[in-house]
Amino acid sequence: MEKFDINVTYIHHSCFTIETKDYLFIIDYYKGDLPKPILGKKTIFIATHSHKDHFSKKIFDYGNFKENIYILSKDIVELYKDENIIYLNNPNSDNNVDIDTMKKLWGQDNVFILDKDEKFTYHDIDFYAYGSTDRGISILIELPYLTFYHAGDLNEWTWPEDSVDEKEKMRKDFRKEVDKINSEQVDVAFFPVDPRLKENYDKGVSYFLETVSPEMLFPMHLWGKFEFSKKLKEEYSDIYTEIKEIHHDNEEFNITMEVD
Repeated sequence: MEKFDINVTYIHHSCFTIETKDYLFIIDYYKGDLPKPILGKKTIFIATHSHKDHFSKKIFDYGNFKENIYILSKDIVELYKDENIIYLNNPNSDNNVDIDTMKKLWGQDNVFILDKDEKFTYHDIDFYAYGSTDRGISILIELPYLTFYHAGDLNEWTWPEDSVDEKEKMRKDFRKEVDKINSEQVDVAFFPVDPRLKENYDKGVSYFLETVSPEMLFPMHLWGKFEFSKKLKEEYSDIYTEIKEIHHDNEEFNITMEVD
């Protein structure tokens, strides 16, 4: 049995960094303080979808652009083809298209676009894209020694005011995507626990925990209400998965993993 350490940092909202022995993964960044590039480790940005609380074009200005790898959901590229996306406007231009970002998205050998149900391999890493019950993808990242999953906005978004039919459709759509996940060995998962859903805050994560049973789970999409991570940990204290409690932005977790 071999032991190794990974470092997980909660940046903000649904953004985490995962530092392994070879890579620095940065997922769904849109604001907050990122660590500096790490000498000798490849930085891999992953953006699961184009919602402005999951994606910012600032990621293309991190370190040396050409030395980074970018795994982007297909809908992010489509944003730059839509002249009605106001928050992407360039205030110094008469056009509604961000030309500089378009150049970085298209035709680059370090930018890869994923749609749901697609697989992509980069060196020793396999990326499996699953669907979402909102926009974009959820994603499973498999290294030889570690497998982790980030749900993006995949969740059972059951709002109290929804009709019976809407709730049933959401339940079916959500479970259909979760059931696709190769759950033989998910070491670490990142999953929405959204306080705005009120009594339904754990509907999605409950089914995910039951079906996938990762060794460890980090709540996300908390909108600053960190007490919901404590609530989840306390209410699910008797299950196999270790639920991590998050207290603040930029909280670091040093985790020792074991591999056969």
